[in-house]
Amino acid sequence: MVVLFGVSSFAVAQQYPGKGTIDINGGIGLGHNLSGSGGMPINLAVDYGINEEVSVGGYLGYLSSNETFGAGEWKYSNLIVGGRATYHKEFVEDIDTYGGIILGYNVASAEWNGPGNNKATAGGIVYQGFVGARYHFTESLGAYGELGFGIAVLQLGLTFRL
Repeated sequence: MVVLFGVSSFAVAQQYPGKGTIDINGGIGLGHNLSGSGGMPINLAVDYGINEEVSVGGYLGYLSSNETFGAGEWKYSNLIVGGRATYHKEFVEDIDTYGGIILGYNVASAEWNGPGNNKATAGGIVYQGFVGARYHFTESLGAYGELGFGIAVLQLGLTFRL
């Protein structure tokens, strides 16, 4: 019988180091209110730590989908661009838990490709709340999830720390 003993060199990365931290989230969304089918909501967010509890940054979300009818097709798209502010509070050990707000601009469009081609766009100021969590496996790589309503109700993906 052989028994192996070792010392793990694995250490959990500091989840939110605070001031000067730059985290970049990139992921997909689940649950949206855009008509049609197909298309996967994608999002990108950047957070910069301004102190031990607060970060600020930007948000970009995009989704397109389509709906086919016998005579043609509707194509829908939605783009959200904005700034975000986040408050970090560790509710679970070794997990960066946070909540925040997004203030931005939403551009939505619908285009009919069929008899009597038609296109409409709309836009306006949006504000949204969210809660989320990040877990860094290493100093530079982790996973995140956010619940709220950016481009989708639930956003999941990878987070990179610079």
